[in-house]
Amino acid sequence: MGRYVDRVHDGVLGPEPYKALVPHGIAGWSPELSQGTAQRVKAASDRMAGLGARLPNHPALEWCLNRSEGIATSDVEGVSTTLRSLSLLESLRVERDPERQERDKQALGAVRLAAHAVAVGRRAQVPVRVSDLSEMHRRLFEGVDVPFEPGSVRGDDIWVGPTGATPPEALFVAPPAEYVLPLCEDLADYVSAHDLEHPLVKAAIAHLQFETIHPFPDGNGRVGRALIHCILQRNWPTLRPVPLSAAIAEHKQDYFAALRPYQTYTGDSESQVRDACGEAAVSYIADAAIVACDYAEAVGHAIDDMLAKWDGLGLRSHSAAAATLDVMATMPAAGVVYLCEATGRSPNSVRRGLRSLVSAGALTESRDEDTGRRVFEVPELLKVVDHRQRLLQVCWQSHQAGLELSAAELVAQWRRAD
Repeated sequence: MGRYVDRVHDGVLGPEPYKALVPHGIAGWSPELSQGTAQRVKAASDRMAGLGARLPNHPALEWCLNRSEGIATSDVEGVSTTLRSLSLLESLRVERDPERQERDKQALGAVRLAAHAVAVGRRAQVPVRVSDLSEMHRRLFEGVDVPFEPGSVRGDDIWVGPTGATPPEALFVAPPAEYVLPLCEDLADYVSAHDLEHPLVKAAIAHLQFETIHPFPDGNGRVGRALIHCILQRNWPTLRPVPLSAAIAEHKQDYFAALRPYQTYTGDSESQVRDACGEAAVSYIADAAIVACDYAEAVGHAIDDMLAKWDGLGLRSHSAAAATLDVMATMPAAGVVYLCEATGRSPNSVRRGLRSLVSAGALTESRDEDTGRRVFEVPELLKVVDHRQRLLQVCWQSHQAGLELSAAELVAQWRRAD
């Protein structure tokens, strides 16, 4: 292992030789980190450990952060959508633009994937198996029309590179199919081991190895990032999940660059060079974790502001308007039919409540561009996800500058710039 193997691609002009990487296994590997990276890991773990006490305990926040993770991890792979569109997929339940609907289904699959990965991680005493990785992959593509069997490891070579690139032109060619299962079993052993490795380091190394194995025909990036959440929960059960992919998506070229050294390493299993290759990924993931915590706190602050405005409306607790807001806290774009079903109220009472909420500025009204149906939206929730790029830029910039801005300061800068 830890070597290139010769392969041949059946090209348009004839056979084209190329090399595929077969990495070392990682079971038992504990890369030595520099002092700087160790400090990054400690800073990230301190932030993550204290996050729960700094976030509001409201369903809207957990829902919003989960959706942010699913949408952002899809965006890293070029599958872009919005929280508004995803909410309308779930609430309108009608056929919309086919391309948009396909993207939304994949993003919704990524939301399910992230939630399932956290649930697997919380079974801390149960070993993680290759079948768990396959189930994560199946959850991602459930209900999506794809030319492969979701949950099945690949039987062909796979490579990473520009669209249309052949293996000789690729940035990285993953291990041939016959090596995939043994490497995945080694990965599962590494994840399952109860050792003294720091959870964040362990998660970064496992993610790095998963992305190097690339065990599935598609979806490897999304499943691999979900694996980070699985490992963090397994080793850190009190941790609040944060949208790590939101931070990664905003600096994704740096993310790819952090993975690449390991994906070209062919030296000994125990060497300073291999440790340095692993350290590159650990350092990046630690920085991204801090930025994700900043983003989560900023979202929590924005949601606190929103809830305070809702409290200020003086709604009767049993009114249709109050019931509508409760529903829309976790479905921020919806039509009247869905809101009637979800609240159990009559169409007339829901419409009256919606009119009062729009008049008070708690909701906005628009039309779905595909169906022309009237929809109602919670602008604060949609904005923190669909306009997250500028907020994440503020988070990254403040982190890289060594500034520790409060959630209120991050939100204020974002609102001024957006």
